[in-house]
Amino acid sequence: KNSAKPRTVIFTQGSESTLVACDGKVVEYAVESLAKEQLVDTNGAGDAFVGGFLASLLAEKEVGTCVEAGHWAARFIIQQSGCTLTKACEYKL
Repeated sequence: KNSAKPRTVIFTQGSESTLVACDGKVVEYAVESLAKEQLVDTNGAGDAFVGGFLASLLAEKEVGTCVEAGHWAARFIIQQSGCTLTKACEYKL
């Protein structure tokens, strides 16, 4: 157990806001809406969120920036068929 950092819990809820609970506080982060015609496949959305979030966390970004990166990654992957990348990642940490 690392007592130097508070435990953080993240609740993703699809198109609903993401909730981050840390140090006795809960912060809500809105998810940018996506037109239904852009939604192709939700497989991998959670994994993509985790990947974006952790990449930013390892780059020592603030939690809000980490959530933003997670949202970006999930939004990107749900516009693809399956867990495929049809183009290079344009997100910059």
